Amino acid sequence: MKIPKLLLLAAASFILTSCLEIKSTVLVNKDGTATIEESVLLGAQLAAMMQAGGGQGDQLKGLVMDKAKAEERAKKLGEGVTVKSHEEVKSPDGKSGVKVVFAVADLAKLKYVPFEPEQEGKPASKSEPMTFALTGSSLIITNAEADKKKGGDVAKPKKSAEEIAQMKAQMGMMKPMFAGMRMAVEVKGANGIASSDATHLNDGTISYLDIQFDKLMDNADAFVGVMESAEGGMSMADAASKFSKVEGLKIEGKKVVTVELK
Repeated sequence: MKIPKLLLLAAASFILTSCLEIKSTVLVNKDGTATIEESVLLGAQLAAMMQAGGGQGDQLKGLVMDKAKAEERAKKLGEGVTVKSHEEVKSPDGKSGVKVVFAVADLAKLKYVPFEPEQEGKPASKSEPMTFALTGSSLIITNAEADKKKGGDVAKPKKSAEEIAQMKAQMGMMKPMFAGMRMAVEVKGANGIASSDATHLNDGTISYLDIQFDKLMDNADAFVGVMESAEGGMSMADAASKFSKVEGLKIEGKKVVTVELK
């Protein structure tokens, strides 16, 4: 799992002055099966631009899976993974999108790369997948990408002082458009989690990535730093350390996380 793809989607949304919510949850059963729920909700303006196509709207194509794309994704996730359900959803705040639930017959065969949209004319992601090993109630989660320093497609130079000042000046005006915008990747136990050495464990949920943009934007320096880190190719481990005290941002920097399921 890489940070840059998801964060650069946020940057595109920033430019489009619209918002989105992306959430991936892996729910592990003690019998070695699992389900994966992936949902994408788009603000009305962003949804309309994607439907129209062209320009910046094309940057986010592939974000919402139709049934055919969901079936293709199931095959990439590993042997025995199938689409359990695919439904259009709407949130109380007016966002709309799709929720896809995948059934995992054998957790040991799961090769999970949290959702990264395909873009026309660009190669598919080469991220190494997260893997899961379950023995009894003991679960080991390995994220091979955690300590890898990779950029998006090409590492970009740091923003100039003028660019940073301009971005900060725009944040006050843009913040209302980020209300409710969130990106999250989670792991849960079907019956709960007894213990774990995960950095962020709360109420039975392990957060591998959780970005709440309205909270993050309260700290202008942190927001600019996070976006620059995404563009510059900072590893999850380094980002987890650098931004550990930033409100609205959780990153799991450990390559291996151990979990004891209830």
